[in-house]
Amino acid sequence: MTKDDVKKVFKQTHERMNKVAQEFPWENKEAYLSWLAQTMEYVTYGTRILALTAGTFPLDQTPLTARFIQHATEEKGHEKLLINDAKALGMNIEKIAILPEAEAFHKSVYYWIYQHRPAVIMGWILFLEGFAIISGPGIHKRVEAAYGKKPTSFARVHTNEDPDHVDKAMDILDYFSAYELKDIIHGLELYSSLYTNILKAVPANLKKQSVAA
Repeated sequence: MTKDDVKKVFKQTHERMNKVAQEFPWENKEAYLSWLAQTMEYVTYGTRILALTAGTFPLDQTPLTARFIQHATEEKGHEKLLINDAKALGMNIEKIAILPEAEAFHKSVYYWIYQHRPAVIMGWILFLEGFAIISGPGIHKRVEAAYGKKPTSFARVHTNEDPDHVDKAMDILDYFSAYELKDIIHGLELYSSLYTNILKAVPANLKKQSVAA
């Protein structure tokens, strides 16, 4: 397994995810608010996950520890953007139901920490950063057109900032072994699938609520 293999899967994964993102009903206010809440579920724990993962690398992979710690500081406070976006649309984000799919998306990450397989979490990171730069611009364009600038700060910030994050992530792949690169690919594929479940569960849940009402 090589760095080029990771880049190939990264490209294939996000070509598919971009199509999934385009199918999401971003112009539906309830769907968008739910997406903000589901995103809040993993963003809230993101810095902790990154910090915990940083401590699992052996001494000969200290540059990875340093990068994960730096990344944790870069992500600090991003949950406030989500809170403010929902507030701008007249909603307290804490009152929006969290779906099981969103819980699984980040709580499963702790398994890889306990199993001392941080490379899978690197795949989780590559998925999220790639989604931001590849699908993010289209998402940002649609939500800003639908709701204006004030309720769309999270999408705007991550679309503008995260290209640098992907470059940094690709740069440190050289510190992973061939076996660990295989784990990174597993993380990319696993978490793209779980995130797809979130994007499909949001409108499905809204439809279920509508029928029940």
